[in-house]
Amino acid sequence: MQKPELKNIETHLANLVGERNPNTTPKQLATAGNYIRDQFQSLNLSVNEETVPFNGITSQNILGLKQGSDPAAGTFVLAAHYDTVEGSPGADDNGSAVAALLETARCLTEVQLKKSLLFAAFTLEECGWVGSQFFVEQAAKRRETLTGMISLEMVGFYNDESGSQSYPPYVDPAKYPDAGNFIAVVGNEPSTQLAHAIADTMQETASPLAVERLVVPGRGDDFREVTLSDHYPFWQHDIPAVMVTDTAFLRNPHYHQPSDTLETLDVDFIRNVTQGICGFLQHHLG
Repeated sequence: MQKPELKNIETHLANLVGERNPNTTPKQLATAGNYIRDQFQSLNLSVNEETVPFNGITSQNILGLKQGSDPAAGTFVLAAHYDTVEGSPGADDNGSAVAALLETARCLTEVQLKKSLLFAAFTLEECGWVGSQFFVEQAAKRRETLTGMISLEMVGFYNDESGSQSYPPYVDPAKYPDAGNFIAVVGNEPSTQLAHAIADTMQETASPLAVERLVVPGRGDDFREVTLSDHYPFWQHDIPAVMVTDTAFLRNPHYHQPSDTLETLDVDFIRNVTQGICGFLQHHLG
């Protein structure tokens, strides 16, 4: 497995950061999708563009498949959305995660996996998980076996100052750091085993990355803050799924703002998260 490189992450960010919204900047959204497609193709992934309809417009889920050696083992999904809200350049939300997605794909190029791995860049997450919901529904119609999923959701904001991290009311802050200097692995009860496996492996393979975990009861429907990404449609379809996140608005003051710029990101943090994700995928899909 190759090591994640800062220069690659920085190049991806430079090509992605800027408003990417289907209503206000559809050309920029399409340009970002084309960039992701070209990167997948350069890595010899099997690329499919899935047209997603929504409110009279269409945009694309960009899917790159790394075929596993055992067709009966099913497919694991690593995903990040590439759209933004209106008025935000979306550096952390979600350029940071798309950069990590692309660099993970590169690092695993020469790694042989038993289970197939689908790299998914979903569209229209900011419209209510439209792209990922469409993907899950289509996969169900095709009777594809999806064995699990990771949603990379904002992985670039780091703050080690005391008091920089907040938590939802159902989380005991005494059990977690008060500084935003960790990556969070969030699952629901059916995803417990997957969440712990990801957190443990990331901690082992991406030192000095600090990893915290949260598993909410049941399917997670009653815990709004942990449903706000593309893993949620997978939860709704009873597929084990985990969100890997810097905790978004619970840490990052630039969330959904014009100030969510490249300058606010910690690229070393993104690299470390990428290293941890690569470690998990190599160890658990191989």
